[in-house]
Parts: sequence; C-alpha cells; structure tokens
Amino acid sequence: MLACGVCGWVHYAMTAQEKAQSDRALERYNLSAAESLAYESSFRQCLRCESPVSDFRKARESELTRAAGHLVTPILTDDI
Repeated sequence: MLACGVCGWVHYAMTAQEKAQSDRALERYNLSAAESLAYESSFRQCLRCESPVSDFRKARESELTRAAGHLVTPILTDDI
C-alpha cells in the first residue's frame, strides 16, 4: 500500500495487468481525448488532493489503520 506524501490518502499499487483489464473495459465507450486524459491521469495522481505519483511513499501503519474498511483506490507506478 502506498500513501500520498501530501495528504496521506492510501492507495494500492495496481499491476500492469489490472490496468490493461481496466482499459479493455472502457474500449466500448470510445472516450474523447479529454476523457482519456482524465482517465489516465486518475492512475497517476492522488484522487483526494491530485498530487503526482512521484510524491507517494510507502503507507505508514497509522494510515493503513485509518484506511481499514474504506475503499482504497488504485495508483499506477513504476517504482516507489
């Protein structure tokens, strides 16, 4: 689990396979360029404060405790 270094929101690092599956599910909608950009950026930034994935770090125990039982959103990262 990863946390945003700015606001502490917890995300999980999705795999390339999960991202590809998500992409395939959207193919039928023929997204516009703006919609595609919004979709792609949602995996590269915090969905709470919009900080870039480069600001993320490993989640602290207190952040994991706070996130328990809540929806944890995916983030796509190469290496953190």
